[in-house]
Amino acid sequence: MPMSETALKAVAPDPQSAPQPLWRDVLHKTALWFHAMGLSPYYRYGEIGNLLYTLGKSILEGAVLYTMFSMAQTEFKVAAVLGVLTKYFYPGITFISNVKISSFVDYLERFADTNSQVRHLIRAMALVGGGQALGAVLLLLCYPPLFNELFGTMAAGRYVLIVLYLMHHICDGSAQVAEGRIWFKLIEIKLRNGQLSHISDNFWGIHAMSQNIQMILGLVLLWATTLTTGLFQDQLGHGVMWGIVLCGTLMTGIAKFSLPLAWKLVLRHKDYEE
Repeated sequence: MPMSETALKAVAPDPQSAPQPLWRDVLHKTALWFHAMGLSPYYRYGEIGNLLYTLGKSILEGAVLYTMFSMAQTEFKVAAVLGVLTKYFYPGITFISNVKISSFVDYLERFADTNSQVRHLIRAMALVGGGQALGAVLLLLCYPPLFNELFGTMAAGRYVLIVLYLMHHICDGSAQVAEGRIWFKLIEIKLRNGQLSHISDNFWGIHAMSQNIQMILGLVLLWATTLTTGLFQDQLGHGVMWGIVLCGTLMTGIAKFSLPLAWKLVLRHKDYEE
């Protein structure tokens, strides 16, 4: 349900008054974030995907990274290699992804019709979802019980682990960079340049609060999952751990398809005034 204007004004800082306390500013921007999701279906479905991805990725990383690096250090002696490869490859992944996605956005801005831009952006979001889903599966394959079952007896098992983890970073990392630009362009069209003045006037505050909420939720789940994994470090095949790992993989895999599916099933058939 969209939040009423009265409720928003109750926490809104007066631009003519002295600077407001931090807690009041946070409360106001959080209310605006909920208000934006209630009013804009594009933003709502996109943010649902963002939240699902943040939660799923935090759960998956909390369960897999700790156990995978422990296995890489004790059994395969390649933990340092994994860390170095990630450190040196990620800037290259970011560089290439930035160049490609910026060219794509520049191409879209040649279209005068924003509806055409939105269609292309949502289709690109589906490709991003595919990249992040593949990245989640590759990280799942690094989970020690599954990795040892599939590749543990191979003489080249250590190299398989390196390749899997590197490919995870290539798929997920490039998809994250692309998604950041695509999502920002989409909400710029729907929120910043839309018809809902109360949202467009507070675009940066809404965007910042969205990122803050995702960051806090992600950190809480990452630490909670890591602590839980520590309790089961000698029983990684336990049902609880498999439930955590598979839940994180599923949430991460389906997250960014929420907006493309909503657009295909609902949004493109209706005229939303935003």
